[in-house]
Amino acid sequence: MNYSSEELTERAYTQIKKLIVTKKLTPGETIFQERLCETLGVQMEAVKNALALLANESILVPSPLGRMQVREISTREILETYDCRIALEAKATELFTLFAPQERIDDLRNLMVPFENGTCNANVFHKIDRHFHYLIVKNCGNRKLYELYKQGNFLSNMELIGLIAISQQEVIQEHLDIISAIHQRDSKKASQLMARHIERSKEAFYQN
Repeated sequence: MNYSSEELTERAYTQIKKLIVTKKLTPGETIFQERLCETLGVQMEAVKNALALLANESILVPSPLGRMQVREISTREILETYDCRIALEAKATELFTLFAPQERIDDLRNLMVPFENGTCNANVFHKIDRHFHYLIVKNCGNRKLYELYKQGNFLSNMELIGLIAISQQEVIQEHLDIISAIHQRDSKKASQLMARHIERSKEAFYQN
């Protein structure tokens, strides 16, 4: 099968991010493009483009060797990121609940379909979890809030932390509870559930 350059870049981007999330590429580690090409079996151009995308998300930063390295993130920055997410996502969830069309609420519910028969691959779960939060903020109706959220690279920072030790079942149930409150247009309850959902991740990180 022949892939376009955009598709090859996306595949490389996904594979490299997976290495970062699973800590096979660790914070502070220098990225060697040639080694990645060999490890992933992808072309140099796709790897370069993927690394540029990751640098744009602040997941990668310049290294002293003139290459790129996985950004190191301090405990303080992680906790502050959680606090920013709680503030912005709680408000976004309130606005989404009040104003989002039913189609967008259905999109949220459809994200949960892969879990109807139980848990799934950890990386698939991580991707869906990220999209769940992003979809709410993007469609909350407040463009300034959405721009601030994007500028903060909050979800990218979460990927540098890696997978937090909260069971899939618990996270999925919390997502379903949030969706239920949104469906009922109970903005106060949905906002409180979202704030608590992120707070639990913060607590789990702090305890690890």
